[in-house]
Amino acid sequence: MAATKLPETFLVEDRTYSREELVAYSAGMAADQSQPGWRRGLFDFIRAFLNEPEGEILQKTSGTTGDPGLLHLKRSSMIRSAEMTLQFFHLRARERVLLCLPIRYIAGKMMVVRALVGGLNLVPVEPTSRPMKKASGIFRFAAMVPLQLHESVRNGDPLAEVEQLLIGGGEVHPSLRRELEILERPDIYESFAMTETYSHFALKRINGEKPDEDFRLLEGVRISRDERGCLVVDIQGVTDSAVVTGDLVEITGDGKGFRWHGRVDNVIKSGGMKIIPELLEQRIGQWLKMSCLILPEEDPRLGQRTVLMVETRDQPVRMEAWMEILRRNLPGHEFPGRIVTVREIPRNPSFKPDRKAAVALIGPDY
Repeated sequence: MAATKLPETFLVEDRTYSREELVAYSAGMAADQSQPGWRRGLFDFIRAFLNEPEGEILQKTSGTTGDPGLLHLKRSSMIRSAEMTLQFFHLRARERVLLCLPIRYIAGKMMVVRALVGGLNLVPVEPTSRPMKKASGIFRFAAMVPLQLHESVRNGDPLAEVEQLLIGGGEVHPSLRRELEILERPDIYESFAMTETYSHFALKRINGEKPDEDFRLLEGVRISRDERGCLVVDIQGVTDSAVVTGDLVEITGDGKGFRWHGRVDNVIKSGGMKIIPELLEQRIGQWLKMSCLILPEEDPRLGQRTVLMVETRDQPVRMEAWMEILRRNLPGHEFPGRIVTVREIPRNPSFKPDRKAAVALIGPDY
């Protein structure tokens, strides 16, 4: 595939620069100790990306496909990934895009690369939990993590000033998902991504008249499943070889999409039956209208049994009502060995459930 030629001019904070001008300006901003750290980091990345077009960029991985470590990002692959997103969202030169993610993560870096490749007007704001409080004007596109959306919705921040919004970097809480589903604006897409694939490679619309049931692949993405039923991804122009994940999926749409079931390392084996916690959590959460986790617990007869953790601040707890709902709807092997309640499910900085912390919390004396 022929290398993409970057635009002759670039837009940052409503100002137009030539390549040489933006490199010089970015170098100055990165060295200016009076600038806040997030701006110095942003402009240092812009300087490096434009000034060393043939080199590689080091990026920490999240550990999705193995142990966390360092990944060498090829600029040509970053550009190709950016092109795929620009094409999907029909982004055009000079349109305003909001950067509200930390530049140290791949999601922040890729927002910058998309703006540079597409000639978009990059408008950065401090990456806080309420980015729209700092932003002004209308934006064609933005990307946020679930925590930012949660705080923005809770505080009534003007999300409608963004036309298309991408969610990434963490799990969308069921209660947040219900609030987002009824918003008329922005158009909201949940992303499926990992550092090893240079950010997202599949998207799912979660609001509007016709929300998606499954993730849709971007152009140039090929998928399959390994012997475990886990997703294998190959992206033309981005990955050097197929990326094997630990994500259990069902391939849909003649290979053009997939339905995520859960993580293979979370599977619970109880009495010879395999239970995928994420699928069971989704069903139980819909019935109880609450967030919950299915956790493993050692059992002398079954090997493992399930524990249902429910997030609630209600007093008194409606335990008998919950049990009746579960009895009516669950087969015996999926019925939890016990139910525990917590005021808040443990979560990591990405807002994903911290299952190890949750298991430690429910020890035998809980």
